[in-house]
Amino acid sequence: MRKAIISLLVAGSTISVFATDARVESMGFRDAFFLDEVSIFRNPANISAYPNMVYGSYGRIKVGDSASTLTDPFFGSIVSFSMNEQTETRGQYPMLSLAAFFNRPDEALGYITKGSEIYLGAPNGPAPVEPLGKIDFLLGYVLKNGLMIGGGAYIAAQDIQTDGDIFESKLYKGNLGITWPVAKTMDLEASASLGLLTAKTPDLELADKDYFGRVEVRLFSAMAGINGDFVPRARLDLIKLEKSDLLRVDVAAGLGININIDKGFFWTGLEFLYGQKDSNENESMQKAGGRASFGIERNILKDWFVIRVGGQKSLLIKTEGTDDRILEENPSYNEQNQDLVSLGFGINVENRLKVDFVASELFPYTFTNLISSGNQPYLFSRVSATYSF
Repeated sequence: MRKAIISLLVAGSTISVFATDARVESMGFRDAFFLDEVSIFRNPANISAYPNMVYGSYGRIKVGDSASTLTDPFFGSIVSFSMNEQTETRGQYPMLSLAAFFNRPDEALGYITKGSEIYLGAPNGPAPVEPLGKIDFLLGYVLKNGLMIGGGAYIAAQDIQTDGDIFESKLYKGNLGITWPVAKTMDLEASASLGLLTAKTPDLELADKDYFGRVEVRLFSAMAGINGDFVPRARLDLIKLEKSDLLRVDVAAGLGININIDKGFFWTGLEFLYGQKDSNENESMQKAGGRASFGIERNILKDWFVIRVGGQKSLLIKTEGTDDRILEENPSYNEQNQDLVSLGFGINVENRLKVDFVASELFPYTFTNLISSGNQPYLFSRVSATYSF
């Protein structure tokens, strides 16, 4: 299992505006078919694959009418302790890992964030207040046989009372996960999460202690012929709103591969997508289609400098009621994680300090802003870093 974990680290070294961070975002906006630091927030067992690490992100920069602002920066750390008293064996398992992260925008916040693809309210209606105090707590343990288990909790809340009016937004979520060495060259990763959601204002009652959940399974099967992994994956998201009798289901299932190439890494995948939304107002909406995506990174010039590119293309047939039908695709450019292409850079200092940048989609056309004044307000849209100690 240790050998399999090492191979995953080398290879790694959903539908939401909050889905990814800098490295993943610059490699096709998705980590569905490879392991990355951002994976720990969906499967807490993965914190054991990144022991003793500090992780921070400036968030995403967005351009307003008068100025550019940063949104959703976060930071945190993983601390690990070897429980092996027989130090002469030089083994680190069993191992206990603890982690805490602050201000990270969880994917489920997209349900109550206007503009998100999974927002549950009316696009032109009132919006809930933003919950504050976003905190992750994660716990992981590795058994002697290499089985990783983990659990996590996420809290974000806001409760305002003004002149008798109540503005309330709360999100509580717990998740469990394992990474299990089912065979010598095969690891099964499974996770499940369950949460409660509240979003109310005097003009809107979107949710009131309603539940949502996710189940995800991935299988990493090492393939010596391609020096990489074959990865089947499936995910189910479910949310139920009692007051409006709304039920929303999202399914993604597909196959992918990741390959260690000369001085780099490549991944690609093909997925089937299905979504359904029903309410007590006799409103029904279904989406069905697929998505193809890829990402590649490679050291150029020196080992410390990495360039990354990626892309995704989704086509969905959207049906509303019984008669209305339209073909949808992801936008080519909207500065969110549904974009068509991505570009990024990375700096790796002694394999300890890693700083990753996501380039603005206009970067190749506005590079002269570095040496002269121009109208492009920024060159990079996201920056994140990790440090292993």
